[in-house]
Amino acid sequence: MTSSNALCLAEVGIGALRLGVPVDAVIEAIALPAAPGRLPRRRGALAGVVEHGGRLVPVVDLARWVDVGAAAYADAGADASARVLVLRDGGRTVGLKVDAVGGLVDVQPGDLMRLHHDDDPEEIFHSAARAPESGQVLSVLDAGRLARLAAAWSEDAAAERPGDAADAAQDGAPAPARLYALLQVGSHQLAVPAEALSEVIPMPALERFGGGIDSAWCHWRGRHLPVLPPAALLAQAGDEAAPLLAVIERAGLALGLPVRAALRLDSFGAGLPAPGGLVASAYDCDGQPVQLLDDDALFARFSEAALSRDEVGGSARAAHAQADAGNAVAYIVYEADGLQATPIDAIERILGPAEAAAALHGAAGAGCIAWDGRAIALRELRADAPTATAPQSPPQSPPQSPPQSPHILLVRGRHGLHACAVTGVHLLIPPGGGRVYRIGKTIEFITAGEGEAQASYRIVDLAPAA
Repeated sequence: MTSSNALCLAEVGIGALRLGVPVDAVIEAIALPAAPGRLPRRRGALAGVVEHGGRLVPVVDLARWVDVGAAAYADAGADASARVLVLRDGGRTVGLKVDAVGGLVDVQPGDLMRLHHDDDPEEIFHSAARAPESGQVLSVLDAGRLARLAAAWSEDAAAERPGDAADAAQDGAPAPARLYALLQVGSHQLAVPAEALSEVIPMPALERFGGGIDSAWCHWRGRHLPVLPPAALLAQAGDEAAPLLAVIERAGLALGLPVRAALRLDSFGAGLPAPGGLVASAYDCDGQPVQLLDDDALFARFSEAALSRDEVGGSARAAHAQADAGNAVAYIVYEADGLQATPIDAIERILGPAEAAAALHGAAGAGCIAWDGRAIALRELRADAPTATAPQSPPQSPPQSPPQSPHILLVRGRHGLHACAVTGVHLLIPPGGGRVYRIGKTIEFITAGEGEAQASYRIVDLAPAA
């Protein structure tokens, strides 16, 4: 598990030099334009100017200051992967030209060392860190020091106009968390936006045809579904024997992806874009790497998704919803006192066991959790939750294992945010993926799946709770 004292670095490459940039300073990695804007100077390290978020940002090229060496992978087309790492230090924004963007690395305090002690104000680096897994030595870059040495940065509008400080605080706030479905793809955790994951089904028979990525497709809900090999999204993710197929939908088109398992639902903010443009790197609450899928970029990249278009009746899922009175919104199925379903619209975030344990441990008292610097009321929904009045086991009984940490659903209710403790979160039912029916005036169920896999879940609306 990642230590709370660990420093998270974004690993990037410039020539033969490997850098570690504190991830809190990284805004985004963008493609380096073929002809960046010019801002001529008699000296300095500016490589030009790029536009980011409607603002002009100066770009620093370290190779003009120090010897970065030549990368082992350098060839005639190496510039094609060059990027600009957009960095922020307070109200200042500066770009850094890089040749490669790697993943995120957690460095423990003992692995970060200051090596230069002369305090020379003209030098760029003074500290280095060793990546724990690869053993790679990273020169640690301070974004503020880079901006000061270059004497070039783009000033935030709020810094120039003090009256707009509130707007600047809002602009600088982290991107809101998005709910993802985590899938096991080879040895990777792939996070697919929950609203884009139509369903996960047993692997059907695949057909081969000429052209396309790996030339595979299958029949799905009366449509031709192109099936991508995992390596098309994640390097070294070959998973030919995957038992399941994840179906990803967007704007009436669909793509299939072989997966080993559907793991859970979790929430993530914006990750660090990885090479290739389809995924961004992040970490889950246990410190395990996660690749966040950009579904817009996925369908823009693979034009064979057009094969899945339903020319007769539009989206199969929409047709299914109309014909069978399908659910209009997505539901998550969780385990509490049995399996139950709740609309996903009211769920602010899902805390896994590690985050839930930390939130419970930091609470000021029973009946609440500590979240975002405040106490949030907690509803215990687990049937087997430990209670203060539970009888003690007789001395002769074998010792009981401690109860597992729950999952916690953060729910937007009538009176603000509250928390619900559940045993686990099992699956997502997308819009149109099930059928809602009512018994009497108040009891509702949703049925999902087909054949032997069909199951019904009672619908519980957690939002109105106090």
